Amino acid sequence: MTNFSVARKLISFLFISLLINVMFLNAQNQEFNPKYEMRGVWVATVANIDWPSKPGLKVKEQKREAESIIQHCKQLGLNTVFLQVRPSSDVLYESEYEPWSAVLTGEAGKNPKYDPLAFWIEKCHEVGLELHAWINPYRASMNLKQPLGEKYPYYQYPDMFIEYGNKLYYNPGEQWCLQHINRVVKELVRKYDIDGIHMDDYFYPYPIAGQEFADSTSYQKYGASHFDDINAWRRDNVNRTIESLQKSIQSEKPWVKFGVSPFGVWRNSSDDDRGSATKAGVTNYDGLHADVLHWMKNGWLDYVVPQLYWGTNNPVANYTHLVKWWSDNSFEVPIFIGHSIYKVGSDKPDWQNRQQLPQQIEILREHSHVHGSVYFSYKHFKRDLLGLQDTLVNDFYKHPSLLPKYKSVATQKQTRSIYKLKANARTIRWKTDDDNSKKPIKYVIYCHRPFEAFNPDNPEFIMDVTYDTKYKLPKKDSQLRKDYLIRVAVLNESNVEESISSPVQLWY
Repeated sequence: MTNFSVARKLISFLFISLLINVMFLNAQNQEFNPKYEMRGVWVATVANIDWPSKPGLKVKEQKREAESIIQHCKQLGLNTVFLQVRPSSDVLYESEYEPWSAVLTGEAGKNPKYDPLAFWIEKCHEVGLELHAWINPYRASMNLKQPLGEKYPYYQYPDMFIEYGNKLYYNPGEQWCLQHINRVVKELVRKYDIDGIHMDDYFYPYPIAGQEFADSTSYQKYGASHFDDINAWRRDNVNRTIESLQKSIQSEKPWVKFGVSPFGVWRNSSDDDRGSATKAGVTNYDGLHADVLHWMKNGWLDYVVPQLYWGTNNPVANYTHLVKWWSDNSFEVPIFIGHSIYKVGSDKPDWQNRQQLPQQIEILREHSHVHGSVYFSYKHFKRDLLGLQDTLVNDFYKHPSLLPKYKSVATQKQTRSIYKLKANARTIRWKTDDDNSKKPIKYVIYCHRPFEAFNPDNPEFIMDVTYDTKYKLPKKDSQLRKDYLIRVAVLNESNVEESISSPVQLWY
């Protein structure tokens, strides 16, 4: 054998070894950092929990706080903001039907002199974050002594409301209430470029010992002839709310997602063979009359975010067990897990363990129908979470992710292409053949060095996601420029990539 033959075989061996190592590292990277994953946070406005920091701030201060939150979310590697825009039948946007919220100005019904929701949408989309408008369907006030704005529906239709636990609620059994919440949602979807409508766990109120929710008159009037049990009638009322809202959203903008974040236990297995092996004192089905499994089975929701606010060692409601239960009972609806970062550092052993949240993320990534996390609530990201923020940035969210694919969301059949892609200095720009679409279009930008084998399945190559057809790179500290290859693809309404462009060179 000649020296040349030996050298050629050695080179081939080294090349194959290198290729195998690259493939192994890519596979490891994809396993650790999924390309498609929800990474969201709830921004609560009720009682000024997260934003604004207090009522009555000047507009520029409210805006500065909002921009600070959005930039921080981007730095943490998050991709979705769930902004509470209707805490208690009061709103943070211009509405024909309901009054301005007092959390903005300190006075119910007072115009804040700008449109907060429009501002949040603009700023979130500027940095590639989705914004889902979070509403509470039935809660009408947080306190019976709370002053209500002039436009409050209670003044015109007091018989449609029920007092319970020092709060005011819409009566879900009244047809007018069903029509009202649909009017509210249709207006919200029609007027704003939101990416989704989101509801949390507050349907019928959490039961209070010794108090009855006073809807028996409505039950006798509307439900007794059809339902032997008032609780079955209540569940049907919530079912009709969910079904009708899904239709209302579809009728306005079929691409807007509709999701719910229910209490973490549907039913205990002691009450129903289909339930989880838990011992929860309250459940969705029996206490809140929210039959989430029924909604998923009927295809009324695009995603579900069960609030699994327990630790991995909790004997009553165990996080590990519940993640598996929701994955096994998803009916192929994407499941995102709600995490209780507000508990980190509390006196419970699970929440004194700095590995609790990282372990929770690792567990959910083991289940095929679970596609990410949502954290409650934003303000806790501003304090010490036992190193969680660094773990997200450096490990779990080291590379950007695209949002999970939604099979239920309507998409246009035509594939949109990228053309006239140009990259020079710090600016990347392009055009699509659907530039005049009324739908918010998102794009994914890929970046890699010329000697790297491009793999679109590897999130390491994702530079960013944007809603614009122009992208500005940040200034570099170093004057030394390197060459990169840039590709762009359209993300359709279901978060599925359409054709990826040919690469162009960028010196940066």
